[in-house]
Amino acid sequence: MVTTKVKICGIKDRDTIDLCHSLNVDFIGLNFSKASPRSIHPSDVPNLLANRTAEGFPKVVFLFFQNEVLEIEEIVTKFKPDLIQLIAGDPVDITSVWDKYKAEKTLFPAFRLQGAVGDESLLCPELPLVILDSYKRELGGGTGHTFPWEYVKKVKRPYLLAGGITPDNVEEAVRYLHPFGIDVASGVETNGQKDHHKIRELIKNARRD
Repeated sequence: MVTTKVKICGIKDRDTIDLCHSLNVDFIGLNFSKASPRSIHPSDVPNLLANRTAEGFPKVVFLFFQNEVLEIEEIVTKFKPDLIQLIAGDPVDITSVWDKYKAEKTLFPAFRLQGAVGDESLLCPELPLVILDSYKRELGGGTGHTFPWEYVKKVKRPYLLAGGITPDNVEEAVRYLHPFGIDVASGVETNGQKDHHKIRELIKNARRD
């Protein structure tokens, strides 16, 4: 049985990263979008990733939305994340970095769906993974809202399911869609802060046989 991968996104504190490491979370996401309440400053990164060289540390994903290209390049060059999450339809013209990181196979593209996926060739088939998320115009993710899962029922390529995933609905989502993984931000928060109990519950339910 293939274990569902888990990405916890929008982490702002070291304790939550340490918890994710101890629970064998597959990906952790650090958000640099000033449009998000989960945004961090580059100066926070050294402390957050202090244990990065430890065995079993999650893959590090940097998320950008409405960031200028120069800022993205500077942060990526300085801290060298494993993957760079960019959002299709970003109002900033990020074509140059999208193409650059796609060629380097470090792009982790996120697509915000407004209807059923019809043509998978639009989902960067040359890359190992994509994120399929709900749409909210001013947000690159972390909306807290699900989209109709029927939209992706026929998608064959590996993807992380995002958009309103919680400890309560993740088991149903995994059983219905069998995604490669799930991507969660607000669904494991209480009053805007990462909730360690919810993270534990989500992982347990996502990986339930």
